[in-house]
This record gives sequence, C-alpha cells and structure tokens, in this order.
Amino acid sequence: MIVRKIAEGDYAQLEAAGGFLQLFCRNIKRWAEGGLIAPDDCFVFEVGGGLEGGVCFCAGAEHESEILDFAIVDARAANGPALLQDAVRLTAGAQVKTIRYNLYDDTEQYADLLALFAQAGFEVVQEKKNYTYELDEAPRLQGSMTFRSVAEVGEHLFIETVREVTVGTLDRLMANDAALLGDDAAAREFVSSLKALDYNPDWWKLGYIGSQLVGLVLPQRFDDDRGGINYVGVIPQLRGKGYGAALLAEGTRILHECGVRKIYADIDTRNHPLEAELERVGYVYRMRESVLSHRLP
Repeated sequence: MIVRKIAEGDYAQLEAAGGFLQLFCRNIKRWAEGGLIAPDDCFVFEVGGGLEGGVCFCAGAEHESEILDFAIVDARAANGPALLQDAVRLTAGAQVKTIRYNLYDDTEQYADLLALFAQAGFEVVQEKKNYTYELDEAPRLQGSMTFRSVAEVGEHLFIETVREVTVGTLDRLMANDAALLGDDAAAREFVSSLKALDYNPDWWKLGYIGSQLVGLVLPQRFDDDRGGINYVGVIPQLRGKGYGAALLAEGTRILHECGVRKIYADIDTRNHPLEAELERVGYVYRMRESVLSHRLP
C-alpha cells in the first residue's frame, strides 16, 4: 500500500469509482478551483495498483492543520488507520502540532470512521450539532439592533469583541483554547484562521443597541451556493435577551442576499441557548458531528 500526493491521472479514476471516492474527487476539485487548497494538500491511498481512498488537508490556526475531507472505500479495512497515519506524517511539517477533522454523521460509515480515526491516534474533543438554513427568503426579525462591519470599525475592535464574547462561552473548544493560549492570543488566532477560509470585511458585523456593543456575527461563503455562520456571540452581561437571534438573522441575511442558499451553523451540543435561537431564525437540525484532534509528538 502507498500513500502519495494526488496526481492528475488520479481524478478520472476517483470519478469512475463512484460513491465516496467520486464525492472526494469532486470536493477537492471544487476547493482547488476556489483557491482553498493546492494539489499538494491532497493524498490518495493506492493499494494493489488501485485507489482505495484519499485525504485532503489545509492550513488551520497557527501550528494546526485541518482535514477537509477523508474518503475510504471500506472504513473497516485493517490498513485504514495506517494509511491515515502515513498521510499525516507526509503533510505535517515541523510547525504543525495538531491535526483536526470535523466528522459529520451523514453516511453509514460514521461509526466505523470514528473507530478508524481513534486507532490512528485521534480523539473526540467536542460533540456538535449541525443546523442548516434553506428557506426561500432571508430571515426578517423585528428589533432595534444596528450593525457595523469590520471595514467600518477596524479589525482590532473586532478581535477585541471576539475575546469579550468568548468569556463564559459554551463552546468547549473555544473555552479550552482561551484557557491554553490566553484570551487575547486565542481571539487573534481564531480570527486569523477564519480569514484564511474566507474574508469579506463588509460581511463580518458588530451589533449595537443604541451605542451599546452587543456582540458579533461572522458569516462566510464556502462556494457559490453554500456558506456558514462560523461564529456568533453576545457579550456576557447582555446574554439571555434574544440578541443572538438578531445577530444570526443578520449574518444569514447577508449570505442569502448574496446567493448562498444552504447556510450551515455548527454548535456545541451543550449550547442550548444558541440552539433555541437558531430554530427561532429558521435553522433546522440536520445531524450530529464529532470534532477530532490528533496531537503530534
């Protein structure tokens, strides 16, 4: 068995294979065309002259790499964990300390993939719920909140607000990062990692009631018709007043009016207040999700 970087001739073979390999092929081609990845970020698993799967990485936060997609014909195959470990060794340079992967429960392989990643050294660090907004019209919630973009207020104030709304967060990973790195460093690193994914300073908004800063929302486009609310937060002393729904509605409106018709929001399973506000805006629960992490030596 061989783990190697993807070659031009592999795309036709992956496409012809159908199923998970075909979807993997189409994903990485779309991401490459959009500039999110380079071919060197992707690897295939060659077994007996044929392709049995592949994995695609991209840079995450500082010292971190993310798996964008992983595919394997048989998630129960005995060589699966070793193939993944080999790919991690090939992609992880001296600066990479952590590999992360968001595994969604959207195929019958979910349980087997969890086992495969565990055998390869990954652990579940967070359980999440995935919601989507797919209504024909953008949400229209009543309220007096006004909004100012990063382009108006500057990135420094936005990062400072990320730091402030993370205090007391119910998102376990963000809370852990803040505890490990410190509030300021964690906020800077978080914003930096999301800017690498998609950055439109006119879309990232701070919300106000009068002159009082309330919170923020961070909408991002993934491709032509898909996007996500990648962060929303209310400052601690103003929580429980329904402001989160207004922030969600604004971020959703921005994406919807720019042609994004499938909008995702992933939340920690214990974040029940945000769950209620998502449903109020019109989001619908789709599936569970496991955030996997592997610390490198």
